[in-house]
Amino acid sequence: MHRGSANSWPLQPKNLNCSVIFSPTESLNKFLNKAALGWGNLYLQKYGIALLTLAFLICLQSSTTHALSDSSIGQSDFESRLTEAVTAQSAGDFKAAIAAYQNALSIKRDVPEVWANLGLMQHQVSDYAGAIASFTTAHQLQPKLFVPILFLGVDNLELGNRENALHYLLLAQQLHPDDPTLSMPLGRTYFGMKKFDDATAAYLRATELNSKNGEAWYRLGITYLKLAEEDSRTLSKQHRQSPFFRALEAESLGSQGHLKEAERAYHDLLAAQNSLPCIRSSLGFILAREGRLAEAETELQKDVRSGNCLLANLGLIRLSVEKGEIPSALSSLNALWQLDRGFVKTYISLVTTSIDTQRFEDLDKALTQSKLPNLSSEDIALVRASLHGGYTPPVDTSKPSRQATETTVAYPQVLEYYRRGEYRRCANSLMTGISTLSRNKLSILASCSFFTGDLNTTSAAGTQLRRTEASKDEGLYWLIRAKQGLAVRALVHAGEVEPDSIRLHELLAESYRDMGRYDAAENEYTLVLGMNPKDFSALIGAAANYLQEYRLDLAYEAIQRAIEQRPSDPEANYIAGEILIDQHKYDEAKPHLESSLTAKAELIPRIHGLLGQVYANQGDNERAIEEFKIGISSDDDGSLHYLLGRLYQKTGKKELADAAFKDSRRIANNR
Repeated sequence: MHRGSANSWPLQPKNLNCSVIFSPTESLNKFLNKAALGWGNLYLQKYGIALLTLAFLICLQSSTTHALSDSSIGQSDFESRLTEAVTAQSAGDFKAAIAAYQNALSIKRDVPEVWANLGLMQHQVSDYAGAIASFTTAHQLQPKLFVPILFLGVDNLELGNRENALHYLLLAQQLHPDDPTLSMPLGRTYFGMKKFDDATAAYLRATELNSKNGEAWYRLGITYLKLAEEDSRTLSKQHRQSPFFRALEAESLGSQGHLKEAERAYHDLLAAQNSLPCIRSSLGFILAREGRLAEAETELQKDVRSGNCLLANLGLIRLSVEKGEIPSALSSLNALWQLDRGFVKTYISLVTTSIDTQRFEDLDKALTQSKLPNLSSEDIALVRASLHGGYTPPVDTSKPSRQATETTVAYPQVLEYYRRGEYRRCANSLMTGISTLSRNKLSILASCSFFTGDLNTTSAAGTQLRRTEASKDEGLYWLIRAKQGLAVRALVHAGEVEPDSIRLHELLAESYRDMGRYDAAENEYTLVLGMNPKDFSALIGAAANYLQEYRLDLAYEAIQRAIEQRPSDPEANYIAGEILIDQHKYDEAKPHLESSLTAKAELIPRIHGLLGQVYANQGDNERAIEEFKIGISSDDDGSLHYLLGRLYQKTGKKELADAAFKDSRRIANNR
C-alpha cells in the first residue's frame, strides 16, 4: 500500500489529528468503531461519502508501523481492496467503491465498519435495499455502532418502511440524543405517519441545532399547516354553526381575496351579536380593501370606542396612509408601539395589504426618515421588515418583557390591560398555571397572547379550552389561528435563511399557493426565475399560480416557456389545456389535454373533465357525457355536475339531469 504523505490524498477531513485518533498498534475494527462515533455524522453532512475507512487509511499512511501487521496474502489483499475502495469513493466513483468493498468483504466478512462503508456507498447511489442489507450485517456484528443504526432508519424511510425507520431512528437517538443528523429523518418519519405533534417537536429540535437549516424551517411550517388542517376539519364537522367557525371562514375568505363574501360573513356575525374579538375591525379592513374608506372608518371607530382591539387603531392607520396623511399614520404607529410592540411587529403588514404601491412606498420611506420617540433605529428596522412581510421572531417568554407586570395581578386589572391593548402585560399576568385557569381567563389569555404575537402561548390556551366540551369550538379556533401563524412565520424564515436555494424557494412558492397566498407565491417564483429563467419547475408553478388568479395571459406565457423545453411533459400540457379552456379556445386545448393523459394519477379525472368541456363545445354530447362521468370525482365546486346536468337536459335525460343539479348544489354548499 502507498505510504506517502496524508496530504497526497484527494480528500482529507478537516482538523485530522492522527496522533490523537490513531495508534499504530490498534486494529482497523477498533479505530473505525471510534471514528464512526466521533466523526461519522460530521463527515456525512459535509461530504456525503464514507469517512471511516478513509480516515483510518490516511493516518495509516503517516505511520511508520503497519497497523495491519499480517503477513498473509489474504490480509494483504483485504487491505489492497480497501485502498481501492477509498480511492474510488474519494474520487466520487461510488459504483467502483461498492465493487471494491464487496471484494474486500469476500476475503474478510467480520469487519462491521467495512459493511457500514459499503452501505454508505449503496446509499449514495440510491440502492436503499442493498444498503439496508449491508447496514443490517454491520449492526448484527456490532450492535452499538451508530452509523449503521442511523442509516437503517434513513434508508427504511426512503423505501417507505416508516415503522422500521422509526425503530432504528429512536435506537440511534438513545445512543446519541443530541446528534444533529437525527432530527430531520425523525421529523419526516413522524410526518409520514401523520404524527404531526411528534414531527413538530423533531423539526423544532432541528432548528434549535441549526438555525440556518432552511429545509427544517420549511418542513416545520408545513407540519404546522397540517395541524391547522386537522383542527379545521374537526371544527367544520362538529361545530359548523359555531360563531368561531364562521369567524374563521370569514378570515379565510378575506385572506384569499374574496372580499364580498368575507364582508357578508362579517355582517352575519355582527347581526348575531357575537362577542368574538375584533370582528368589526376585521370588517373595517375588508371595506378599506374595497376602497370604501368612509364605511371602513365608521366600523373601526366603533371598535376604538369599545376597546379590546388594537386592530381598529391599526385600521385607522391604514386609512391615514390611504389618504396620504403619513405624519398622522406615524404618530398613531408610535402610540401603538408604546402600548404593545409585539402587536405592531406581528400585524403591521395589514396596513399595506393590497394597498396602492405608491402609498406603500411613501410609508416605507417616511419610516426611514422620521424620528419616532418610542422607536429606536433597530425597532424601525423590525417594523419595516414586518411591513415587507419579513420574519417576525417568536416571543421569548422565558425572559421578562419590558412590558411585563407582576406575576400576580387581580383579574379586573388583567381586563383593563386587555381593554387598553396592553396585550403583553395581559398575557404575562395569566401565563402562570395555565392548566388551572377558568374558561374566561383562558379566553382572555388566548386573545392577548395572539395579538402580541406569542403564538405558542395562544396554542397552549387553545389546547386547554379544547378539553372542555363547552369551549371546544373556541379552543379549536385559537389552535387553528396559532398554527397558521406559526406556519407562515416558519415558511417566511425558511426563505430568509437560505435565500439562494432554488429548491427551497420552489417549495415555499408551492406552499403559499396551497394556502391561497398567491402574491407571496409569485414573489418566490420570481426569485427562482431571476436566478434561473429556464427553471422548468418554477415555470410550471408560476403558470399554475397565475391561473389561480385568473391572470391568463401571464399564465400562458409561462407555460409556453416550459413547453418549449419539454414539449411532451404531461403536467405542462395539462396546465396549457386548462388555460386555453378558460380562454374558450377549446380546439387549441384538445391536443394539450390528450398529451397530458399520462400525468400523475390524481390529475387524470380533472383532465377528463376538461376534455368533456371540449367535446361539449364541439357538439359531441355523448362523448362529453362520458368524459364528465370519468372526471366527476375531481369536481370540488359543483361545476362539473352542473355541466353534466345541462348535457343530460339536452339529451332528454331529465331524472339524471335533476340528480346532477342536486349534487352540484350539495358540493357547492359544502365547499
